Amino acid sequence: MRILDRYLFREGLTAFSGALAVLLVLLGTNQCVRILSAAASQDLPRDAVLPMIGYTCLQYLPVIMPAALFFGLLLALGRMYRDCELPVIRACGYGARSQLKPVLALALPVAALACWMTLDLAPGARRAVDELEREAASMGDLRRLEPGHFVSLGGQIVVYSEEADEQGRLYRVFAHRRVDGRMQIIMTDRMALQETADPLVRMVTFYDGVLYDGWPGEAQIRIVRFAEHGIPASLPETVSAAMKMDAAPSAELWSQGDPESLLELQRRLSAPLVLLILAVMALPLSRRLPRQSRFASLPWALLVYVIYTNLVTAALSWAQQGITPLWLGVWWVHLLLACAAAAYFGLGDSHFLKQFGRRIRAAQTA
Repeated sequence: MRILDRYLFREGLTAFSGALAVLLVLLGTNQCVRILSAAASQDLPRDAVLPMIGYTCLQYLPVIMPAALFFGLLLALGRMYRDCELPVIRACGYGARSQLKPVLALALPVAALACWMTLDLAPGARRAVDELEREAASMGDLRRLEPGHFVSLGGQIVVYSEEADEQGRLYRVFAHRRVDGRMQIIMTDRMALQETADPLVRMVTFYDGVLYDGWPGEAQIRIVRFAEHGIPASLPETVSAAMKMDAAPSAELWSQGDPESLLELQRRLSAPLVLLILAVMALPLSRRLPRQSRFASLPWALLVYVIYTNLVTAALSWAQQGITPLWLGVWWVHLLLACAAAAYFGLGDSHFLKQFGRRIRAAQTA
């Protein structure tokens, strides 16, 4: 690579890394708030919080990479236009076509990485998230026993404890349950959960306590002191739902060949295509007058990005509803934007339009 190629490549890579870091922080913050809210409401075990955040960020990483590269290149090129670097470089013969080489040198490896992520890594992360959610739902409240809270175990026993240790044992426990209309209250020093032969049943075992058993409103109460007392608690049986389309492996989608699977493949392949086309479009969108702000073209670039991504979503929806044929899918959107980018390099960066304008003006004066 020439010196100018290396310089433009380095500037683009630095801006892309910064934009990706900012978008990752925003995405991670958003997911942290959502997942921590679920953990605070006891819909998710505490030990699943960090894996959920990590898997969710990996799932959405291919989605934010095109935006990070697009806006990163815009900011890098905008800074060079503001400092009059690119106008001088263009005056020396280093035009848009020459600038395309380092931009593609940066965009092609990033697009390959995004392609691998969207075809393999993101579906795997989605499967891991679904597995964590199914596990949390199947375990019910048994994994969310915390001291200082009233916790219902499968809707059968309500437990309150004052302390807990690292092994999950609870101390100074109060428990309440109803059996055939009778009310049972258990006061015990220690409680633990034990697995049974049935994976959907856990044994709630109380040690060294007292059981009060009687009918509400009656004076007669049976008092039983025990060294060990076990009560089975049934876990909710989760229905093994079919794998979600965005979690299915790409090879499986290709082998199935049904319209829904093929549209999902088109959605996944759109990420690297959007990344490449937007990287090329960053060159004409970044052009501005010297000394203009580096953010001068950002509103127009944002408009192009919103229109492009929404057209991809709409094209998928239209193909799913049968409005457009399946073979057309989202490809027409990418082709339309690619032609717009190619037109700039074919016409906008050449002297064709200027010569055509001069001839029109000359004909008018004559």
